Amino acid sequence: MKTSKINAFTIFITGILLSCFITSPFILDFTLTPRFISLAVTMLIVLLFMFRHNDNIEIKTDAVLLFYFFYTAFSVLSILWAKNKSEALFESSKQCLAFMVFLFTYYFLKRDKEELLNVLTKFSIAIVFIGLGFAIYQFIEIKKVDKDFVYRITGINGHKNLYASFLFLNLFFLVRGCFTTTKIFKLLSLLAIIISLLTLLFLHTKAVFLGLAIVVCIGFVIFIYTKIKFLDNVKLNIVISIGVCLIIANAFFLLALKPIISKGVNYNSEIISDKVQNKVELDNERLVLWQKSVEIFKKYPIIGVGAGNWQIYFPDATLTGLWRAEDLNYTFQRPHNDFLWILSEYGLIGFNLFLVFLGLIMFTLIRALKIVRVQKTYFEIMLCVAFIFGYFTISFFDFPKERIEHLIYINIIFGFSYYYTKGYTPLKKALSFTLNKMVFGIGILLLIVISTVGILRYRGEFYTRKMYDAKLNAIYAEVIKFGAKAQTFAYTIDPTSVPITWYIGNAHASLKQYKDALNDFEIAYLLNPYNRNVVNDLASAYFMENDIEKAKKLYIETSRISPRFDDSKLNLTAIYIQEKENEKAVKCLNSLCHDSKRRTEYKKMLDVLLQEKE
Repeated sequence: MKTSKINAFTIFITGILLSCFITSPFILDFTLTPRFISLAVTMLIVLLFMFRHNDNIEIKTDAVLLFYFFYTAFSVLSILWAKNKSEALFESSKQCLAFMVFLFTYYFLKRDKEELLNVLTKFSIAIVFIGLGFAIYQFIEIKKVDKDFVYRITGINGHKNLYASFLFLNLFFLVRGCFTTTKIFKLLSLLAIIISLLTLLFLHTKAVFLGLAIVVCIGFVIFIYTKIKFLDNVKLNIVISIGVCLIIANAFFLLALKPIISKGVNYNSEIISDKVQNKVELDNERLVLWQKSVEIFKKYPIIGVGAGNWQIYFPDATLTGLWRAEDLNYTFQRPHNDFLWILSEYGLIGFNLFLVFLGLIMFTLIRALKIVRVQKTYFEIMLCVAFIFGYFTISFFDFPKERIEHLIYINIIFGFSYYYTKGYTPLKKALSFTLNKMVFGIGILLLIVISTVGILRYRGEFYTRKMYDAKLNAIYAEVIKFGAKAQTFAYTIDPTSVPITWYIGNAHASLKQYKDALNDFEIAYLLNPYNRNVVNDLASAYFMENDIEKAKKLYIETSRISPRFDDSKLNLTAIYIQEKENEKAVKCLNSLCHDSKRRTEYKKMLDVLLQEKE
C-alpha cells in the first residue's frame, strides 16, 4: 500500500471514530450537529488529501452502487419541493455523508481489509468501555431513582434508546473480533460483548431486544439454508426476488399497515385507564405517529414532502391522539419508524429506490453464502446479513437514521456487504469512469457546502440557546438580537420545529412593535404552516391589525390542527362575541377542553348577552 493511501486511511478511520464520540455542551443537541461537522470535515480532508496526491480511482458501477447513488441524489433533489429548505438541506447532507462513508469503506477494504477490520474491532471494544464509563457516571449523578431514571442513562449518545441501538451495531465488530483477531483481542471482544448485553438488558429497549432476536434467528436460518444440499443447484434470480419483495413491501406499507395501526390505536384506547394511562398512552403515541405518517404519504404519495420535512407536515394530520403534544406542548421530530419516515419524505420513488438498494445487497449476500468456501468469510457474510436484518427491525420501531454514529456504522456494514458481493457474486457492470481531479473537485465543493451547513447549524443552536435564556428572563431586545444571529439559510427552526422568527415575533409583540411582529409571524408561517403556536400567533397579529377575517380563518385552522388547544378557541370566541355571533361563541366555548379564567369570563358575558336577547 502506498504511503498516500496509508495516510488517507488514517485520516478516514480517525475521523469516523471521532465522529462517534464528539459532543459540545454549548448547543441544544450535544451530539447531532458536532458529529455531523466532524464527519463532514473528515470526508473533506480525505478528498483533499487524495486530490493533492493525484489518486485516480477507477469506479466500476453496478446496480447496488447506482441505486444507492440514485437514492442519495433523490434526497438532495427533494430540497426543491420541501417546505422548509434548511431542514431538507441538513437531512440530505446527512445522507450524502452516509453514502461517502459507504464508498470509502469499500475503497479501504479493497486496499487492506484486515487492517480496517482490526482497527474497527479495537475501536468497538473501546466504545463499550467508554460508554460504560459515561453510563456509570450518569447513574451516580441521578438524584432520584424513579421509574423513568433509566432514560437518563445515555452513554455516549443523546438518548437511552439510541445508546442501545448503537451498542447493537457495535456488536457486529465485537462478534467478529471473537473469531478472527489475536488472543488478547478475542478475550477483550468477548468481555465487551458480555458488558454490552448486560447494558442492553439494563436499558430495556424492546426494539433492540427484537433486533437481537432477529440476528439470532436469521443466523440460524442462514446456517440451515446453506447446509441444504438440494438447494445448491437452485439459482437465486436477483431480479425476480427483488421484484417479489418490492411488491410485498409496497403492499404492506401502502395497504396492510394502515388498518393494522388503526386496530392497535383502537385497542389501546379501549384499555387506557387511570392505572395504566401513562404507559399505554406512551405506547399508543408511536402508533398514532405512524398513523400521521401514513396520512402525510397519502397527500404526497409520489415524491413525498422532502427531506427533513416530516416534522413540518405531521401536525397537518392533526395532533388528535397525541396527549402530550396537545396538553403539554410536547413536540415530535421523527415518526419512530425509519421506513415510514422515508416513505413520507421521499414518497414512492425514494422509498423504492432505497428498497431496491437494500434488496440487492441482501440477495447478493445470500447468494454468496452458497458459493464461499472459506469459513472465516462465510461467517463474516452471515454476520452482515443478520445484522442488517436486525438493524432494520430496530428501525421499524425507532429512528436511528437520524443520528450520525448510526449512519456511520450501518454504512460501514453496507460497505463490507458490498465488498463481499463484488468479490463473490458481482452484478453486471453498468458503467466505468475514473475519479479524476475534476470529479474530486466537485466532491470537495460539495463537502465544503455540507461542512458550512454544519457550522451554520452549530452557530444557530448556540445563539438559539442564548435566545431561550433571554426569553426566560424577559429580555426581549436580546431575544431579537440572538434570534437574528441564529438564523441563516441552513438554520431556520429550532429542535422543536418552531421557527426562530416566531420567538422574535413574540419579542416584538411584547415590546408593542406589532407591525414587526406581524412580519415575523408571516415568515414563521411560511417556514412551518402547521405549528399551532405559529398559526395562532399569526392570527392574533392579524387581529391586532384589524384583519378580522384572516384572523378567524387562522384560529379555525389552529383548532383543526390541535382540537385540545384552547387559546385559539378562546380568541375565536372573543371575535364572535364582538361580532354578536352569540350562538357561534357558545358553540366555540363549549368545545373547550380546559377550565380557565378567560373561559369563565366569556361564559358570564355570554349568559348576560343571551338573557338580554330573550
